[in-house]
Amino acid sequence: KAIIQNKYGLSNTLELVDVEKPRIKDGEVMIEVHSANIASGDMRINTLDVPFGLKTIMRLIFGWNAPRNKIRGMTASGKIVEIGKDVTRFEIGDRVNLINSMGAGCLAEYICLSEKKIISKIGDNISYAQSAPVAFGAMSAYHFINEKTIHKGDKVLIYGASGSVGTYAVQLAIYYGGEVTAVCSKKNHEAMIGLGAKHVIDYQVDDFSVGKKKYDVILDAVIKLKKKDIKNVLTENGRYLTLKMPTKEKIERLDEMNRIMNEGKMISLMDKEFTFDEFVTAHNLVYSKHKVGNVVINIK
Repeated sequence: KAIIQNKYGLSNTLELVDVEKPRIKDGEVMIEVHSANIASGDMRINTLDVPFGLKTIMRLIFGWNAPRNKIRGMTASGKIVEIGKDVTRFEIGDRVNLINSMGAGCLAEYICLSEKKIISKIGDNISYAQSAPVAFGAMSAYHFINEKTIHKGDKVLIYGASGSVGTYAVQLAIYYGGEVTAVCSKKNHEAMIGLGAKHVIDYQVDDFSVGKKKYDVILDAVIKLKKKDIKNVLTENGRYLTLKMPTKEKIERLDEMNRIMNEGKMISLMDKEFTFDEFVTAHNLVYSKHKVGNVVINIK
């Protein structure tokens, strides 16, 4: 079974259908998918929800009238059930998570990928649902919030802290020694404090950019800020980071995120988990742009 899409659009363009089980090739692993993450990246590609000037570029990259790979889903977790000839990184039975941005294919019972793709082993103590969003949200956050950008004692503000990238960014900033201020809706403040944020701001009530407090790092996790508008609340050597900047997907980065999660220093904050049959409701929640943390479909 797999969720396919034959044309760009909202959740009504998605279908749960029977497809042929993929056949493994040399150098590939077959992963039995247990959980698939529905991320903002899926929304942008599936619906072409990008600035007008980028629509043509997106069509050229992913397919003109519909995604080239009809099976959707970019991030998932599961178990390796078959390995092809010459595979050295993995063994049958390994528990893994992965991201396949260009090829998708994760919203299916099985996916075959080269062992060189962004696939990483997960700890036995981490559930498939918890690990499924890591390769998108956590790895995106780590591109900005890491051991090089955060120093012990840094005052760090995360704008859009309740989204997938934002919730991981809060935890990573704390992990690397920062003192975090989370900016999000008031209804999500308790969750942010639960993740370790020391301060919370309701963006609908208070404008941090006109306050007196200065920050060493400001991450715009929802691409809503402009540097000229917040420069007065940055310290002299303060850094403004935004998800407008492209991120890099690397196996080593995913390994690092799994290591931190395995240590119990990071979790995947869940909005809701769905069954395979509830795929339309799951996508609608993500497409609403009001999810908190992550949305996962459990396939097995």
